[in-house]
Amino acid sequence: AILGHEIKNPLAGIKGAAQLLARKVDPKQAPLTDLIVHEVDRIARLLDQMQNLGRVMPGQMQAENIHELIERAIRSVRAANKAMPAIDINYDPSLPDVQIEADAMVQVLINLIQNGIDALVHTENPQIGISTRFVMGAALRSEGDKGVRLPVEVAISDNGPGIATHIENELFSPFVTTKREGQGLGLAIVRKYLSQMNGRISVERDPESQRTIFRIFLPIAERKTST
Repeated sequence: AILGHEIKNPLAGIKGAAQLLARKVDPKQAPLTDLIVHEVDRIARLLDQMQNLGRVMPGQMQAENIHELIERAIRSVRAANKAMPAIDINYDPSLPDVQIEADAMVQVLINLIQNGIDALVHTENPQIGISTRFVMGAALRSEGDKGVRLPVEVAISDNGPGIATHIENELFSPFVTTKREGQGLGLAIVRKYLSQMNGRISVERDPESQRTIFRIFLPIAERKTST
């Protein structure tokens, strides 16, 4: 975090200088100043993601309505994308609250939805699916000497071409990506945040629907006992 802060300060100066130069240089040289600005922005985004990867969960986990957080994430993604694929939503309204940290969960959802959008760039009739359900045979996650049941499932799917075979086993590792402009940190952050919230994530390719499906499993919020 300290290193990222120290690098960002001179980066801002470099970007500002390039933008000033762009007003004075010959128009034929403009692509060079544009390149400087573009690369500075790319490095700044990389630093932001690195800082997120090293972030310790702030605040305290508490009971949250997962559907409200999904809607927050969708609004954020819509604002960041000029063109959006159709989003098919299927919520289970009977789900109980989950025990999570809200801001971290919204970031997880944004990363996964954006990941799906990026996978649909060259897909005809692109579609994102978001669903929730209660899973009776819930996954378990170890927390100390006890197991935490994770019966709330959030599934985010896309009808893109699927995950490249050579990165299937390393998909959630840092710096693993096939995107031309990607840094390969989005899914690594997703896994880290979910791990800190006692959650789990899995990914699969459904051969029948030809969809890539990311499944998040979350714990139910603790019930307050009356005294």
